[in-house]
Amino acid sequence: MSIQANWENLYREAVPKKRTSLEAVPGVILGFHSTIDGFKRVVPTEIEKVLNEDPTLQEEVLSRLGAVPSEISTPADLLVGLLSSLQKGKALQLMIREEATHNWIMDNLRYDNIRMGGTSGNMANSLAPLPLPQILVYANPLTKEQAELFSDADNLFVINSKGKLEHPQKAWQGEGIYAIHWIFEYPKGLKLKIGDTVIESPRANRFIAAWNPINNKLQIEEGFMHHLPKLADDFSHFIVSGFHILSETYPDGTTWQDYLKPVARFLRETKKTHIHLRFHYEFASIASAAIRQGIVDHILPTVDSLGLNEVELCAILRDQGEVKLAEEIEAHTSMEAVLRGLERLADRTGLRRIQLHDLGYYLTLVDNEYTTGKQCRDGMIFAATLAASRSTIGKVGTWEEILAGLDVPLATGAEERLASLAKVLECEEFATTGIGARNGRHIVFVPTKVVAKPVLTVGLGDLISSSAFILG
Repeated sequence: MSIQANWENLYREAVPKKRTSLEAVPGVILGFHSTIDGFKRVVPTEIEKVLNEDPTLQEEVLSRLGAVPSEISTPADLLVGLLSSLQKGKALQLMIREEATHNWIMDNLRYDNIRMGGTSGNMANSLAPLPLPQILVYANPLTKEQAELFSDADNLFVINSKGKLEHPQKAWQGEGIYAIHWIFEYPKGLKLKIGDTVIESPRANRFIAAWNPINNKLQIEEGFMHHLPKLADDFSHFIVSGFHILSETYPDGTTWQDYLKPVARFLRETKKTHIHLRFHYEFASIASAAIRQGIVDHILPTVDSLGLNEVELCAILRDQGEVKLAEEIEAHTSMEAVLRGLERLADRTGLRRIQLHDLGYYLTLVDNEYTTGKQCRDGMIFAATLAASRSTIGKVGTWEEILAGLDVPLATGAEERLASLAKVLECEEFATTGIGARNGRHIVFVPTKVVAKPVLTVGLGDLISSSAFILG
């Protein structure tokens, strides 16, 4: 049997079993980032028109191209970030700090439509169609406009003003859009001409520009903090995200430390009083090295599991002085560098589980006593099938639509990646099982299914990480 046929069989065996496993999960808590996304397809003529009409802006953007700002204060910052992301085909997210720039985007680019946004919000709507008994999601402020973007599934809840679980569409208070994250999506091969410079995207991806002044300090709403301890016994998993919306400094003189540390303390206290809960932190693109290091120092010691992609792994490794290793990973010469990078991160943080998701594969390191290699692998396979289905139709649909994800072909290069890791781990059967071991950890690899022309990519990493964590 060929390697590809072997993996197709593993997929078809794992997916139905893991669906049944979801029914046995007591419940999932999702915090702290639900917002509204303004979805926008990048149209070259629109960007070119804006720049051609303002030669000064065009000159500044061209001179700064590739030097990504840490935040967005001006229209030039926005365009430099967008075009730098497009030029490399790499996902990127930056915070908008000036309302004038937020208004400039509304006047010049706007959005095609609005959708649910934020890591927690995306996870909530993606997980809701699955047979999970209950999903508790954090949303602040929960206005009517935000609430209407949540799925109407019976298993989805927020904590209402009385400290009870209630569906978001019944618990909203007030109206208005007070935060919006622009999602600029571009396909592979999109070309932009700026003066004499032509920029072409090497792959499909997106650039996110976030305007979120209410949650910018990541201060958890008091009612949620007060009532959650009384409800947490009914849940088994807690997925944490949203730290990428922090700033290094604020106009009132405070810094990111004034807000990250209290959240870390809340998580520690919750974990101490509810030892059955398993915690996962979902990383995101964070431009600030100081905030990234703060997460490594204060958040990762509290959680059990971490989800991230290659770009985020390389950023953390550079922060730790592992510049050469980060460059090896970026060069895509072999899977050995990626494995070494994850092992260095696991050794330094003490994390029990780290899952990396990237185009074409997932790679997870997990302590032997945390779960079995097979359970971890099959959870990753289920996540990959969900991702393939969602990429094809733009949502997590019915069970039949999810199963259609099995028909999506496996990524090219899977055999080479498997062979590379099998050699490193000195484990011949790794190519057919995707499960190896080293230094008290399971090393689990899954070749994924890749949709040639995805309908929607935003939030795909959130779905992959959350579903695989819950199941493995």
